[in-house]
Amino acid sequence: MEYYSSLDSSQLNADVPTLFEIISSNQLESLLSPSLRYVLVHYANRFPHLLLKVVNNFDELNLFLRTFVEWYFIKYWQGSFTENFYGLKRVSHTPLAEEKYQTKKVSELIPSLIEERRKLSSIQVLASVFEITGTAYLTEKFNYWYDIWYPMYITKQLETNKDDVWKKKVKLKAKIFFVKYYPLVLGAFRAGNLISTLSFLGGKSYSPSLITLLFRINYARLNQYDYSSHDHKIKDKRNHKNRVSPPSNLSIVIRILQRYFAMPSWKVIKLLLGTFFPAAIFTLKFLEWYNNTNFAQKIAQTQGNTLKSILPTPSSILKYDSRKKKKGYQSSEDCPLCKEKISNPAVIETGYVFCYSCIYDYLSKSHKIVAATRNLKTNDDENKTDENIASEQEQSHIDLELGGRCPITGKKLLGCRWNTLKGEWEIEGIRRLIL
Repeated sequence: MEYYSSLDSSQLNADVPTLFEIISSNQLESLLSPSLRYVLVHYANRFPHLLLKVVNNFDELNLFLRTFVEWYFIKYWQGSFTENFYGLKRVSHTPLAEEKYQTKKVSELIPSLIEERRKLSSIQVLASVFEITGTAYLTEKFNYWYDIWYPMYITKQLETNKDDVWKKKVKLKAKIFFVKYYPLVLGAFRAGNLISTLSFLGGKSYSPSLITLLFRINYARLNQYDYSSHDHKIKDKRNHKNRVSPPSNLSIVIRILQRYFAMPSWKVIKLLLGTFFPAAIFTLKFLEWYNNTNFAQKIAQTQGNTLKSILPTPSSILKYDSRKKKKGYQSSEDCPLCKEKISNPAVIETGYVFCYSCIYDYLSKSHKIVAATRNLKTNDDENKTDENIASEQEQSHIDLELGGRCPITGKKLLGCRWNTLKGEWEIEGIRRLIL
């Protein structure tokens, strides 16, 4: 999705989504089952008596729950859960889907004329649910069986003997047949998906996968008609038929169950599917971004943002104890660096304000300035031991870890990075203030 903003919007079809959006929804969909499995395994280690059976039968339970969720979204939103999260839907292929008919203008004038004809049929709904949940389940099971039976096939453990029972011979022959032809079927299926994806990318087809191409299913974006059709509609009481006879006991029981059990339960399910699941998806995408970027490493580095130093000797500790304590910094109208009135004010990440030229020059030479001030402090001491002289020689080599820090707090600034090629600091994060 990060490449979508660089595309030319004037040459994009407003109704047909791009391949980037479809791939992003498919990638997000592939993360759901592993994430749920990871959470269950984590809590099964703590509560094995409750969740161990659930983890052992995770594939079947996940298939059942995912099938229900995807059926709900495809039935009512014409798209899977992740496709609805990205604002996509599946529509039936019609002759009006061609660009030469300009269905966008017609759908804006009479949306029901186009949308009612593009709704998925019952067979297309089943095919879509099977593509989302069934293919993933079968592929995982087939790969598992292939990994077990292929070594047995190579070592000739699947060969039949004359003394074997008829059922055992059939099972062994079925396993041999599966090991021989499963890679071919899987390769043909993937080749069909690749060809259909390339045809979708070239604009010759609106079906990005083999199953959608076979069942004539296209992709489109959700529009105002889709959202308005799900709005709460006020029921017209005038359409109810007048009852001549009084209601029977069975009808009263059915009405009570429907009003106090079925309808509230369905509202709760809708609330979970429409609110809780999208929030969980947003959290999952945030965690994926957080782990894939170096932002987490930067935050971890700032946790120990004080200057690294070696454990001082007892003589140096006594020296610092004899000195007077420095007063804390107090904000004023003067620049902390040049000690003059601030001109062209600029603020850094720690919140302190300096002159723009002063803070920029300081950060560009901060590693040299901090090392020089440390050497001056050590030179003021009259009693120098051999250990102090050795430490001064080590500090003569400029340490880059001393640079890129706030001159007041000493905290590491995320916007300051050392460029090894240029041999200088790349300074970002300085913001000018307009007073």
